[in-house]
Amino acid sequence: MLLRRPAPLVDIVDETYVRAAPHVVRAELDAPGVLDGLWPGLHREVVQERGAKGVRWRVQGDVVGRMEIWLEAGHGGTIVHHFVHGEHGRGAARWSREHRRRWKSGLNHIKDRLEGRTR
Repeated sequence: MLLRRPAPLVDIVDETYVRAAPHVVRAELDAPGVLDGLWPGLHREVVQERGAKGVRWRVQGDVVGRMEIWLEAGHGGTIVHHFVHGEHGRGAARWSREHRRRWKSGLNHIKDRLEGRTR
């Protein structure tokens, strides 16, 4: 009997505070091309549309699994929670690092714009 080795797992959890209301953050994330640019290689299918509270997706492509953005109102702004959980072929750790870096960079760009900062 040949045993099949399970695919490497991707498990990403990220939180970023943005000093803007959840619906404003959501509008920025929904701008054409934003999420496609932040998540290349992931094909998303909406599982649950939550309006100003976020979105849950089923994903395929580089990762097969699920992904979510949860927008939590609090502390005079929004805590942006981002989750990715699924299977990846070889190089899951590298893919996770690149995904985190691209996500954080893009979200910080949005954060700076909404908070009136320049880098």
